[in-house]
Amino acid sequence: MRYEIGGHKVDPHASLIALDRVECAESLATFVEHAWAIVEPGQDYVHGWHIDAMAEHLEAITYGDEDYNRLLINIPPGHMKSLMVSVFWPAWEWGPCNLPHMRYLCASHSLELGIRDSMRMRRLITSDWYQARWPHVKLTADQNQKTKFENTA
Repeated sequence: MRYEIGGHKVDPHASLIALDRVECAESLATFVEHAWAIVEPGQDYVHGWHIDAMAEHLEAITYGDEDYNRLLINIPPGHMKSLMVSVFWPAWEWGPCNLPHMRYLCASHSLELGIRDSMRMRRLITSDWYQARWPHVKLTADQNQKTKFENTA
């Protein structure tokens, strides 16, 4: 459905997607909040200061802040370390930050957790929500597996 405002045709759905793109590009924490339902369907998102702290430090690495060339996140289990570093942050860099050329090697203390996070990122990248906002991020057909995937950039 389109509306006319001041002689211009406006698509509210397209406007909301454009607003979402801007908000997510400005903040990794905001991207996490918006993308949460894709990665953890059926689970309520509960924001905490630790998410802001991790997002701030990961953003500093993305933007090349020289004070952050190494990062150790030391918080208790269940506080989204793996999700932030292995799922949301790479997806945020590829899409909202327009850095699809970036490459990641994500590891965990168990193979099952590494596969879990790889599948979550693939699910996020290929979701209708993500593709509507960042259609330039496409996974290659010849390298799209549970444990290893690439995008076309």
